[in-house]
Amino acid sequence: MFKDRTKFTQMADPLLKERFPQKGLFQALAVAAMCLQEDFETRPDMDDVVEALEQITVQKSEEKDKAGESSKTTAGHAESFRSQKSVGSERA
Repeated sequence: MFKDRTKFTQMADPLLKERFPQKGLFQALAVAAMCLQEDFETRPDMDDVVEALEQITVQKSEEKDKAGESSKTTAGHAESFRSQKSVGSERA
């Protein structure tokens, strides 16, 4: 399914009703594809996955800023995720 770009939108959450940037979807699916490599040594570490997903979020934020829209919600979600990650790593 990762080889056929025409099916990428079918992998997105149907509740989004195709209201999402295709570029962001393609980038997120590229990260997912890396995580599904058969050889575990070629899979990214979770830190790398989180960083890649945060970069996708930051790109979206910057695009909104350029368009004059607020990015507070997106940035807030990324910050919240980072805070949860820090708390989770302290518990381990």
